[in-house]
Amino acid sequence: MIQPLNLDYVPHLRKNVWKMLQSPWYDVGSRYTVPYTIFSTGIGWRNDFLPDYDPSKLANPYESFWQMGDISGRVGMLDDQREGLAFGLLRNGITDVNTASQAHIDGSREAIQELIDLVNLRFYTNEYQHLADGSIWLHQAWGGDMTAIGYYLPKGTPVTSISYWWPPDGKGLMGNDTLAVLKGAPHPVLAHLFINHVLDVETAFLNMEFTGYQQPLVEMTPKAVVEEELVPENLRSAIVREDQFSKGFLQGPLSAEGMGIWETAWSEVKAT
Repeated sequence: MIQPLNLDYVPHLRKNVWKMLQSPWYDVGSRYTVPYTIFSTGIGWRNDFLPDYDPSKLANPYESFWQMGDISGRVGMLDDQREGLAFGLLRNGITDVNTASQAHIDGSREAIQELIDLVNLRFYTNEYQHLADGSIWLHQAWGGDMTAIGYYLPKGTPVTSISYWWPPDGKGLMGNDTLAVLKGAPHPVLAHLFINHVLDVETAFLNMEFTGYQQPLVEMTPKAVVEEELVPENLRSAIVREDQFSKGFLQGPLSAEGMGIWETAWSEVKAT
């Protein structure tokens, strides 16, 4: 479905992108893709409603969701099979987020089903809107959504009312999106030039202003994006550093058998 890239048309890959993603494990040599956005998956919450909540105080911060029975109906999880079950795995101490173990996935499913009963768990992928409007106080969240949440907060609600946790050592859920050129593209050279444009530093900063998501560019450091007012200082933890990304738990492809195990478990979660 996609064609090999001619990287002669994409010089910004070598010039601007993190070295580790110039030839990533999933596409060695960047033969078919270049990295687009990067993101972490952590925990977002309304600190004005939960002034005493701090997941970092726990030995296992993910366990904190199972301690929130007193705010039933105000807790959410990403409505995403891989993200949701991975959260349950991490809560159970399993860091292999690509496991095909029936026992591990069953354990995650059971933990999430328990959480559904305990806190009347909600499932959303627009968690930024629900945290912003106050209908949800605690939610598994994508870091890029949290950096852009200021656009959704009601007038008079400061962005400092939002907090985001993700393991500062990088040992947490993360991922990246990619750009490619389809086979049969009518203007493949133009497509390559557009990809190169997206990897331009100035373009990347403008893009982040619109999407909230950073790109893995050397110049897109936490200091730089905060100074450009693309990320509030209190949400600096949502910005991923290259040294963190190298330690993260990246979601990769599953075997056919593994995919079946994950799909069955998630359908049972959603049917609870």
